[in-house]
Amino acid sequence: MAETALPAAPSPATPLAPPVLPPPGRWHGDGLISRSVRFALTVMAPVALGLLIGLNVWLIYAMVTCILAFTLDTGGPARERLVWMAIAGAVVLAGSGLGTLVAGHMALTVIAFAAVGVIYALVESLHQSAAFAARFACLTLAIGALYAPLQLVDVGAVVAFALYAWVVSLAWDVVVGVWRPSAAPTLRHLMVRLRATERRRWIFAAAVAIAVPGAFLTSLALGLHRPYWALIAVVLVLRADAMASRRLMAQMLAGTALGVLAALGFGWAFPSHTAALLGMVVAALVRWPAHQYHGALGNAALTVFIMLLLEFVAGGVTGAAHDIIERLIDMGIGCVFALLALGLDRLALRALKPRARRPV
Repeated sequence: MAETALPAAPSPATPLAPPVLPPPGRWHGDGLISRSVRFALTVMAPVALGLLIGLNVWLIYAMVTCILAFTLDTGGPARERLVWMAIAGAVVLAGSGLGTLVAGHMALTVIAFAAVGVIYALVESLHQSAAFAARFACLTLAIGALYAPLQLVDVGAVVAFALYAWVVSLAWDVVVGVWRPSAAPTLRHLMVRLRATERRRWIFAAAVAIAVPGAFLTSLALGLHRPYWALIAVVLVLRADAMASRRLMAQMLAGTALGVLAALGFGWAFPSHTAALLGMVVAALVRWPAHQYHGALGNAALTVFIMLLLEFVAGGVTGAAHDIIERLIDMGIGCVFALLALGLDRLALRALKPRARRPV
């Protein structure tokens, strides 16, 4: 497909400001329906393939790759989109590869979680693409270290589904006839912002480096089956902006509780594999409309999707019920440690703030 078939993206006026884009239609660009359908097409493909060739650990890596690739799809020319999809795949492989290296060594695992937490804190407010990539680095580190060490077949799944997400991105714009202009940040823009607030970011990073492994160790000490959910919750809700963090915590807890109840109820009412698959499709389709209406509802839809995936893999709600309930506990632990990080950050800022001299 020639890249000149549709209008190219306008370049930003300055390297420090993203381009101002017109509001998209519902079916075009990143409009509501467009985003919902593209998300469903992207994330359901690994499940469909798993039904054909058999479910295995590669499915987890494929799902994570699809979600991150969709998130990093910032539009623009085909080559630029391919670069961002490659970045998504590289983040998944780097995170899970590091996790595989430290698997079985608790001290190294904790250090690795702290290091990824620092990276997240440094880039969290630079740009949403950088923040999402850092969160998924934390997630894939946990997968490699605690759940499924990276294998050659998983590498193949990551590469294949990063390319698949790229094809969906291009094909959708061709079908609807509107080429999404680039909203990607420039490296210069990111570095300028990073240097301008470097001291503040390092203080925040120190607090996150304590909170992320702390959430993991607490969940592990409580004997929870998937302790990495707690540390993922930390990076999902924690922001340098304390008010934004608290709002996200409330949305996360409310949405998780709603999603858990909905997934359990759906699983008991419709116990078949086909029903779980259809429920996942519906959850993927309503994810973005629900989030636009309220953040808690968006989190609820995403929770339903993940919980139905657990039911699908476990063969029914009975096999997955324990993990589903534990997710709510882990989310609570993560929010507690996010609050701890905010408190440590505030204390450090007060301690390092220069005191005004008394007038002579």
